[in-house]
Amino acid sequence: MRECDITLEIDCPPDRFWRLYFDEQFHRDTFVDGLRWGEPTVTELRADQREIIRNMTAAPRLEIGGRVAKLVGDKLGYREWGRFDRDSGEFHFKQQTNVFGERMTIAGRMWGEELSGGRMRWRTRLTIECTLLGVGGLIERAAEHNVYKAWPECSRFWNQWLRVRIPAPLGH
Repeated sequence: MRECDITLEIDCPPDRFWRLYFDEQFHRDTFVDGLRWGEPTVTELRADQREIIRNMTAAPRLEIGGRVAKLVGDKLGYREWGRFDRDSGEFHFKQQTNVFGERMTIAGRMWGEELSGGRMRWRTRLTIECTLLGVGGLIERAAEHNVYKAWPECSRFWNQWLRVRIPAPLGH
């Protein structure tokens, strides 16, 4: 099992970030323009006073080689089950790939810590676990590498998107 703890800064406060995070166009732009992945498919989106449920499928662009590339092939995709708790401001998620099913899981939580100047610290803690005998560790390391590459790409894209579409107030 691999554990990842990611901290990045986003140029908007948490409440605005979460509104954008669940916006269909922003979500699509993040995957297609920011990550250069295939377009995600939201399979369920519902909200009430307590929570937002968003389940989806996606096809990541991976940087893997050797034995892992042979195992994964070129058709890797994943399903994500996500739940945002409005009271805690945390998004909990679980992902499984179409290749390994329940034998590989990425699960974790994300939240925002408000910073001065209308900014936030975006935090993610997740675990990667692959139970395939003999190659599980290799697959976990490859997934970890891709997580540590994709999350900063998201934050860079989001900050650029925010600068272009929502200019800073005068005097900043």
